[in-house]
Amino acid sequence: MTDHPPAQQQTFKRNAHINYFLRCLRALPTAAQSSDSNRITAAYFCLSALDLLDALFEKTTPEQRSGWIEWIWSLQSGKYATKGGFRGSTFMTTSNEDTSPSHLPSTYTALLSLAILRAPLDRLNVPGLVSFLRSCQASDGSFSPLPGDDVYPSEGFQSDARMVYIASVISSIIGDLSGIDVTRACTFIQRCQTWEGAYASRPGVVEAQGGTTYCAVAAVSLLNGSIVAEDATLRWLIGRQLGGFQGRPGKLEDILDHDVINREADRSFLLSAQSPLGGFGKEPEDYPDPFHSYLALAALSLSHSQSELKPLDARWNISVETKEWLVREFGRTKHIQ
Repeated sequence: MTDHPPAQQQTFKRNAHINYFLRCLRALPTAAQSSDSNRITAAYFCLSALDLLDALFEKTTPEQRSGWIEWIWSLQSGKYATKGGFRGSTFMTTSNEDTSPSHLPSTYTALLSLAILRAPLDRLNVPGLVSFLRSCQASDGSFSPLPGDDVYPSEGFQSDARMVYIASVISSIIGDLSGIDVTRACTFIQRCQTWEGAYASRPGVVEAQGGTTYCAVAAVSLLNGSIVAEDATLRWLIGRQLGGFQGRPGKLEDILDHDVINREADRSFLLSAQSPLGGFGKEPEDYPDPFHSYLALAALSLSHSQSELKPLDARWNISVETKEWLVREFGRTKHIQ
């Protein structure tokens, strides 16, 4: 169990975190170059963090936000593509944009980023998006990050509970489940459940983890399914708290896994992982990165232990305020189409 953190780390550094995410929107360190193809996801972590901090519209200009919106739209598959969705970066763009492949996680973070920026959604290719989702689902009910052939995509190591969750959120956002074979998807999730009651990434994987359990439970909820052995799942989750949360039995606690139970102990651990310059590391004294920094804010928001943060919608992973805006905006857009 982690020792008690230094007293100076028990103060929430709101201004430092705001400045950290603003810096990351301008430029990321050299170490981030290997993730350039997922640039939209890094942008989402920064934008959603600033939204939770209630600082996005105060600390950025209309010109900046307009530029980010246009960049995100540039990642959408071409206007005449048979499949919609978004790429992760302009790095992925080929000379023929209509045939450039979309990417499932990038589509999820692009849609949420547009909502955070309050971008009108009348340019969204909804029929293509439904077709894209359909092309990503495999015969076992899982989803691949990339579309496959006209029947089923090839199943790969990334075709797991995370992708089912992402497809479920996208379908929930657009209010259309026709891009998902719901029965197959829920059956796949059920097969991911281990003897402990929690969920692994795929069927046959012995070890359950906190992150994949979250994805599985949220996906089933969004698809209006039911959790098998719910009491066992809750026991497993409660058993992961050491102060902060470990992702699986025998692992050290870190930022990634926060199914908040003891709020004060969890808050204490999270604040101990703050960097003096803003952001959060995976563990105390680790160097901060946008991924762990955003998830730390999300955990603090869910625990209701930090009044400076907006409430978070746990299923969509955005602020409640942004979700409500997105629901209203998308309802308006559907009437336009």
